[in-house]
Amino acid sequence: MRSAVRAEINVTPLVDVCLVLLIIFMVVTPLINAVQLPDAPEPEPWGTEPARSKIVLSYGPPVAVRVDDDPNPLDDGALAILLGAMHEADPRREIALRADRRLPYAEVKRILRAIQAARFPAVGLVAERTTAKR
Repeated sequence: MRSAVRAEINVTPLVDVCLVLLIIFMVVTPLINAVQLPDAPEPEPWGTEPARSKIVLSYGPPVAVRVDDDPNPLDDGALAILLGAMHEADPRREIALRADRRLPYAEVKRILRAIQAARFPAVGLVAERTTAKR
């Protein structure tokens, strides 16, 4: 019995060509110059830098709220009054919120709402840099 002609695609030359192209692109790409952006003039200063305040949330029963390293914790009413006064004094003041990682997010959100109610445009969240353990 005679075998029929089997038409099969030989992918070896295709893989060889693809690998050669990949190597060429890998070698040539770092040699291509990056896009040159036009030089921009120095921006004009906006005036004085806004004052910064730091709000610290400490873990523990009860959760303690402190402003600008003041050792006395504030309750919600006093915090709202203080934030309102700070906004009236300088609406561009920056607020940084530092919260203990063990706190439930509901506590952090409560303080964020108080800052928003005082009409501050933005709040920064302070994070600690951890070192990698090896």
